[in-house]
Amino acid sequence: MSLAPNEIEAIAQRVAELLDGSPLSPRERRLATAKEVADALGVERKWVYANQERLRVIRLGQGPRARLRFDLERAAEGLAAVEDSGQRRRARRRKKAARSLPVGIDLIRGRSGE
Repeated sequence: MSLAPNEIEAIAQRVAELLDGSPLSPRERRLATAKEVADALGVERKWVYANQERLRVIRLGQGPRARLRFDLERAAEGLAAVEDSGQRRRARRRKKAARSLPVGIDLIRGRSGE
């Protein structure tokens, strides 16, 4: 197998682009599996499956057993959105719990509160 000079030039240009750090177009990005996303984001794989829509899943095929792939950049953005909404929900729960106690009633402190 041999390459024509224009093919060698195209390869050299592409390698230079990659080394330059210029961003890849969406078509050039490599899609990641659920395991790779879990490893990259520091979560469990089952969490990735449970939150696939939030992580902007890309389905390869039709039906319930279609393979799932993710763009890592978009998945990270989705994770940030999930974390933000989770923090808001926790804050609302704390406020609601604090309001649910009658005035003058204090919580019993455990060992960690001593």
